[in-house]
Amino acid sequence: MPRRITEDCISSGSCVEECPVDCITEGDEIYVIDEDVCIDCGACEVVCPVDAIIEV
Repeated sequence: MPRRITEDCISSGSCVEECPVDCITEGDEIYVIDEDVCIDCGACEVVCPVDAIIEV
């Protein structure tokens, strides 16, 4: 299952650097994962400092 970034995101950017398929972009207030591109590797979830990335 792809992942989603919740409103708990503090925009640290650590998830962007870890994504191997570049599916994470900066949204208006938080980062956003393109669920059509996400390969469900979990690399972003592991590095999120506030646990704002969840499986959908």
